[in-house]
Amino acid sequence: MSQFASGAGPSDLAIVAYQVRECTLRLFDATVSDALTWTPPGTVNHILWHAGHTVWVADALTTQAITGASDLPPGWAERFGQHSQPAMVKEWPERAEVRSRLESQLQRILDLLHEQRDMIITKANQPPREGDWPLLYGMIHGWHDEARHQGEIYLLQKLRRAQS
Repeated sequence: MSQFASGAGPSDLAIVAYQVRECTLRLFDATVSDALTWTPPGTVNHILWHAGHTVWVADALTTQAITGASDLPPGWAERFGQHSQPAMVKEWPERAEVRSRLESQLQRILDLLHEQRDMIITKANQPPREGDWPLLYGMIHGWHDEARHQGEIYLLQKLRRAQS
């Protein structure tokens, strides 16, 4: 039975991608500048890192899964990737660059879901190669991960306000 047999398809994935990223953008935009790289004692991940990490995750689990290539600029994975070490990073991208990447990546993903619709359906209905995540599982996992990072951003915003 097809994974898309129920009628779900790339347009449904686009709705999810849009809704998740729009929430991330709203939270990011609501963050005051001095809170972007603030970390509570005993932690190392800050709001800017969480926002940049969502870009890295979406690149790895959606863009690369569909196109086979990354759209990230040099150094992004080292700063924001799964094995990054935020406490060791001395310079962070400007707020405007992270926001621009969040927004432009969303448009890129929406375009890919539309332009590569047939390939996505074909690939989604094939068993994954050994060691690969199934395409749909990877994309949905990425958006779930982003939603979890929204919670971290929200909590950091609350903690920062409480400390002020």
